[in-house]
Amino acid sequence: MRVEIPLINILDTLQLMYNYAAKGDEMKALLGAVAVSLCHIRGAGHPKLEDLQQRSLNILSGAAATQGIETQEVFVTWFVQQRLNDPEYFIPQLNQRLEAIIGDEWLFERF
Repeated sequence: MRVEIPLINILDTLQLMYNYAAKGDEMKALLGAVAVSLCHIRGAGHPKLEDLQQRSLNILSGAAATQGIETQEVFVTWFVQQRLNDPEYFIPQLNQRLEAIIGDEWLFERF
């Protein structure tokens, strides 16, 4: 069974996780990258797409700011260097970080 969670709910969850992550934690940038990517992939035709995109960018830029990134030029370089433009990198990285936090306390059996 597959249940698709509404994009706005996913962004709410990502924002909550971002708020709980420690200042400067790499996970904040990974959460931002996922948020931006999901808006791009699933946002087409969404009535609140502009708001969702802005929220996603706020997560990502907040993560950058905690790492001392203050200008657009430095942000672009940081974004590429951190491989936040590569879902084949940032999704497994975030997954690995979340699995380390969750440990063996999964609600459902993993497949």
